[in-house]
Amino acid sequence: MRVGLAVLGAVLVVSGCAGAAPPSNSPAVPVFSSAPAVAGVERTVPDNCGDVATLDELTRYLNNLVTGTVQPIVGVAQSNIGRTARIDCYYGVQAGQPMAKAKVWIGLASYVNEESARKRLTVTVADEQSAGATVSDVQVGADRGVLVRNANWMLVANRGRVTVVVQVIPVLVREDHAGALLGQVADRALTNR
Repeated sequence: MRVGLAVLGAVLVVSGCAGAAPPSNSPAVPVFSSAPAVAGVERTVPDNCGDVATLDELTRYLNNLVTGTVQPIVGVAQSNIGRTARIDCYYGVQAGQPMAKAKVWIGLASYVNEESARKRLTVTVADEQSAGATVSDVQVGADRGVLVRNANWMLVANRGRVTVVVQVIPVLVREDHAGALLGQVADRALTNR
């Protein structure tokens, strides 16, 4: 019993020396897991936004109510960049407003190979940086993505040959939670149902 308490005491002392962060007054970011991806199965780009994400899912992932309509634009293949399929989903479009006023935009695209997908993401991030955006690396499920801060929050990532772009108006997410929350939305969009 004394040995167990001594070990527990040593663990507490060592963990206390590790520079634990002071308690924060901000609420914890809720973490939701998307449907488990099937090993070896790459995401297919669907032809409807309900298979990308729903308004209810976005409300839950962003921890903020997303209301309005969902409007899709199904894209076409574009051989000069290696794109084979695309869908853009505009969530939270209010009556009488254009799609550009959507609260959330999620774009999925597939490419002929992973190299083409990564190249498109690199171009997107470079274009945003040249326009003055700041970028940081964030977690997207088991993968990594890039969080871009411009007029809106944007996250870009790829999983194999499929890319995702998630863009959210700033009032929907706090700055200190943007990477985690958009990472969850991107992971959901990159996961087959």
